[in-house]
Amino acid sequence: MDVSIHEYAKKTKLTEKVGKIDVVPFDYQRKRMSVIVKERVGLKMICKGSPESIVSVCTKMRTAKGISKIDREKIKKLSDKFFEQGYRVLAVSTKKIETKKDFSVADEKDLIFDGFLYFSDPPKRAIKTVIDSLKNLGVELKILTGDNELVTKRIAEETGVGVMGVLNGSEIESVKDDQLSELVLKNNIFARLTPELKVRIIKALKKKHVVGFLGDGVNDAPALKSADVGISVENSVDIAKEGADIILTRKSLNSILEGIVEGRKIFSNTTKYILNTLTENIGNVITLALISPFLSFLPMLPAQILLVNLLTDAPLLSISKDKVDEEELKKPKNWNLNFIKSFSIFFGGMSSIFDFVTISFLLFLTGLSFSFSISSIATSTNVTIFQTGWFIESVLSEIFVTFAIRTKKTFYKSRPDKLLITLSLIFSSFAIAMIYFGTFDLFFQFVPLSGVFLALILLIVFFDFAAAEIGKKFFYKRQIS
Repeated sequence: MDVSIHEYAKKTKLTEKVGKIDVVPFDYQRKRMSVIVKERVGLKMICKGSPESIVSVCTKMRTAKGISKIDREKIKKLSDKFFEQGYRVLAVSTKKIETKKDFSVADEKDLIFDGFLYFSDPPKRAIKTVIDSLKNLGVELKILTGDNELVTKRIAEETGVGVMGVLNGSEIESVKDDQLSELVLKNNIFARLTPELKVRIIKALKKKHVVGFLGDGVNDAPALKSADVGISVENSVDIAKEGADIILTRKSLNSILEGIVEGRKIFSNTTKYILNTLTENIGNVITLALISPFLSFLPMLPAQILLVNLLTDAPLLSISKDKVDEEELKKPKNWNLNFIKSFSIFFGGMSSIFDFVTISFLLFLTGLSFSFSISSIATSTNVTIFQTGWFIESVLSEIFVTFAIRTKKTFYKSRPDKLLITLSLIFSSFAIAMIYFGTFDLFFQFVPLSGVFLALILLIVFFDFAAAEIGKKFFYKRQIS
């Protein structure tokens, strides 16, 4: 508003007619400021600020008929009318003063009320759509401002924020912190605030919420520092940018909306990676721990185990770009270690069951058997076939079960990212191709499997995937209940 006044004064060459002598600066207790200017005859004090603050230091008012006794009720009705129409209003008063060297707050008295400056700052047309989208994402919006409560209510209604309840600064000052913690949840408009009151409200909200605060003025700096996430814009004052955690290069709420969506996608995909990796590793550890004591040979060579991890982790590198179900974006989420533990044990246990099925199947086909005897590691062809078969099943099941556990929906109702599909097919094909090319036999000791043998392993992988699909419905139903 000061910039607007200054630009208008330059445009109309008003600044050439007066010279500034001194300033009594603005503060949040007085809610006004004064300048002393030199006119052709003597000095004049010009005071501007909130209507209620200016009226409190005026004894007279200027009318069309001249100077008369101040009518505070009339002035209040007029200022409220402007506020209700959505204008930001400054009151202006003046008085002639005697020449003196030092001016202070004590000189702000016995002024003549001159009138109002009122400003229109209409919200952008697209703002309502953005705010509706934020609400749909579970983001609760509250307005903390030094402006009048009437103009703030009007802006809240125009933008779609809505009005749950209104508190002004004087009401907040009179309540204790415990009461404030309840009031901040019931109300969403807080007007006529000082920087200190903004910090109190932020701290009260932080007791039950993660709080982001958006501000660009000097009076917003303490609140920006106090919030969990302080957000400012590139053209804000320096102190606001220093107190902010994030600085937007575009002055648009849409940037915040996009950031929230992108953040939730990252969180969801990170969780997918953790769940998938833990599930398969727990399954493999359980299987190896239980089966190794009963075999006279290694069920899989160390180099083969490392290769399984490499081939199955490679497609998961693309999980960061995976598509996220809309339902996953509607609410913010926190790390839930109990959920991660339950998920990993449940699906890891299912993975182990199919590992045991695969091992039994391989033992039957290769003519090997469980053995309690301690002997040297077997090196027969049948053992190599067993290891190759379990290697293929481990790689394929881990890759394809990812498509089942990456979503709560049925797999075909939640489309994965094309890169995840492509990499999964490439590394699955590569794993199968490795056993038929002698290049890898020397190091990994693979042998080619017959078509029937490979088809049976693929059938086991299919049933593993189907079991994961069925199992997740039971798991999530149990989680909800």
